[in-house]
Amino acid sequence: MLDSVPYLSLVVTSRNDNHGDRLLARMQTFLNCLLDQCRRYRLPAELVIVEWNPPDDRPSLAAALGWECENHYCPVRIVQVPPHIHKRFPYSDKLPLFQMIAKNVGIRRARAPFVLATNIDILFSEELMAFLALRQLEDRFMYRLDRYDVPAELPTEMPVPQLLDFCRNNVTRVYTRWGSRDARTGKYDEGSVTWKTIIHDLLVVLSGDVGEKRLHTNASGDFTLLSKANWFKIRGYPELHTLAMHIDGLGCQIAYFSGVRQRILANPMQIYHIEHSTGTGWIPEGDGALMARINSAGIPKLDYERFKELAIRMHKERRPIIMNDEGWGLANEQLHETIEPK
Repeated sequence: MLDSVPYLSLVVTSRNDNHGDRLLARMQTFLNCLLDQCRRYRLPAELVIVEWNPPDDRPSLAAALGWECENHYCPVRIVQVPPHIHKRFPYSDKLPLFQMIAKNVGIRRARAPFVLATNIDILFSEELMAFLALRQLEDRFMYRLDRYDVPAELPTEMPVPQLLDFCRNNVTRVYTRWGSRDARTGKYDEGSVTWKTIIHDLLVVLSGDVGEKRLHTNASGDFTLLSKANWFKIRGYPELHTLAMHIDGLGCQIAYFSGVRQRILANPMQIYHIEHSTGTGWIPEGDGALMARINSAGIPKLDYERFKELAIRMHKERRPIIMNDEGWGLANEQLHETIEPK
């Protein structure tokens, strides 16, 4: 690696349980693309994978993933949260992975001055990586952008630049500040109207220097970039013992009301989300199947009314609601860590 201290830490979480369908294939594509781009753009980074509650009957992520990529610019740190810690949390029998608490584990242990919380099925456009490689990120901003969905079956045998060209030309849906729309018809999803209205009426961004009018919280769990200092200021994501739904957007609002301004990176700086099967993750077509599975399993979630209530309160009081104590991110736990490739 060019520098001993990375400029950017990328934090993700996963476990080898095939969540989202074809997990290892999607994760391998994410890993290969990221390491290739860090090398080509000479971006000193680190990838922190928080392996939460690894299943006893499957190989660890370190053993299951391939590590053939040339990798001098982005070491991969795998931090394991063992099952006995997972079992301390309420609803641990229903939720095998507490996504936002896991991300906090990685954010807490990140070594770089800037930390990007993202996911294991995200690919970064070449223009976005070129921007990050300039090393011009500013502490005062929360960086957000649009998410572009692409088919699950990708031509992964292609070199990374060609694969990303394929993604750019085969977008199915776009998650924008205003809502989610079909990339082919341009029509916004019906549920986006309510989301758009709430953002417009309640979450007005007041900073005149960036000129933004609405917080971009749509699909924010896939890309929220803050300085490490600001992640510590807000104590990471709210550590709720629920599904991750809405917690990512709530984290953005807490950051904003703590004084961080939003900067939305313009296209073609964008991210591509590798789609998963219906009912395994949220898409408009699969919303009913996903909610049915969640409700039948008795899985707790932060409902939208509670989310809205917290947003209104922060908006009215012009201050953040810090929900975690100083031990956020399992600060007091000594967790096993490996670095790949060995």
